[in-house]
Amino acid sequence: MIIKRVVVGMIETNCYILLDETTGKAAVIDPGFMTQGLKDAVQSPDIKSVDYILLTHGHFDHIMGVYELKEITGAKVAIHSNDKKCLENERYSLASQVMPGKQKPLSCDVELKDGMTINVGSLEVKVIFTPGHTTGGCCFVVGDTIFAGDTIFAGSIGRCDLPGGDYMTLLASIQNVSKTMNGDYRVLPGHGEETTLECERKYNPYFRG
Repeated sequence: MIIKRVVVGMIETNCYILLDETTGKAAVIDPGFMTQGLKDAVQSPDIKSVDYILLTHGHFDHIMGVYELKEITGAKVAIHSNDKKCLENERYSLASQVMPGKQKPLSCDVELKDGMTINVGSLEVKVIFTPGHTTGGCCFVVGDTIFAGDTIFAGSIGRCDLPGGDYMTLLASIQNVSKTMNGDYRVLPGHGEETTLECERKYNPYFRG
């Protein structure tokens, strides 16, 4: 498994490229904006195909690159059913508040559900439903790595004051991750630097409860 991070957009969103090096199949997680760096990354000779665009949630800074990336790669777009409307309408993604008229609407191909597994080559991507930042927030677990979106940050958690956010729901989601994911995991958040689950259990005040 190879993971490449590309930081994109005005809010410096972490977009991750997940590559199964044995088959050359890949997935892109949260292409917030299309940049030359992201184009170059997905067109690497190591990547034979990009099979999925996996979205942790539907806020504009995580989805604005989806339309063009799908055109380039033909990948299937996967998002939780609660957030799929964000792909269709800029009002729900909040793009209308920041860059009105810039989002190109599209439909999702795969509706994510808690516990489902998506195969990227020989890699298994497990979906964990983690609402609270949005009503359709998800984390993706691959091996010993959690792609946390805006659920977990190093020392903090995602915002809950935007439409669809709920503080108590997000805390419950974090407790679920902490208690059900035994042992330590690498945590790759939607913004900022990576951390580990054990580090967050020890030092993140939102994990105490």
